[in-house]
This record gives sequence, C-alpha cells and structure tokens, in this order.
Amino acid sequence: MPFRFRQLLTPLVFALVFGYFGHHLMNGDRGVLALLQLRKEVERAEATLAETDATRKLWERRVANLRNQSLDPDTIDERARALLHVAWPDDVIVFLPTR
Repeated sequence: MPFRFRQLLTPLVFALVFGYFGHHLMNGDRGVLALLQLRKEVERAEATLAETDATRKLWERRVANLRNQSLDPDTIDERARALLHVAWPDDVIVFLPTR
C-alpha cells in the first residue's frame, strides 16, 4: 500500500500545483479575465478620446473664426441676432425649414 501511495503522491502534487497556477492564470489580478476587462476599458477610453478630440477640433475651428484676420462684422452681427432672437424693425426675415 505505501508503494501505491508514493506513486500517486507525485502526480497529485503536480496536479495541485498546476491547478493553483491555472486558477490564478485565469482569475488573478493579472490573469486572462483581467486582461479582457482592461481591453474593454481601453476601448471605452479610446471612444471617449475620439469624441473629445472631435469636440476639441470643433471648438478650435470656432475659435479660429474669431481671430482678427477672419473676423467678419456682418457674420458676427448675423450670428448674434440669431442667437439672441433680435431683429431691427426694418429687417426682412426669411424663415428656412429646419433639418
């Protein structure tokens, strides 16, 4: 009986060691499941970055239009009136259909 026990002990120890490392390979702080979670988080961060970058470019264009070289007084007047809903009594207003 002791000979049979010794024969089973070595494979059993190796199976337990491999099981331990296999478990931590999948479920550990740096395991496969954590890697998948980090990849999802990176995808969300990249989407947020793309959205933020688009917003930044939009604002850069708007600010560039406010520089002295490209400043058109008529355009400023038109935008201010449109935003404030103000018109002079002798203005002709043409309503365009909204999209």
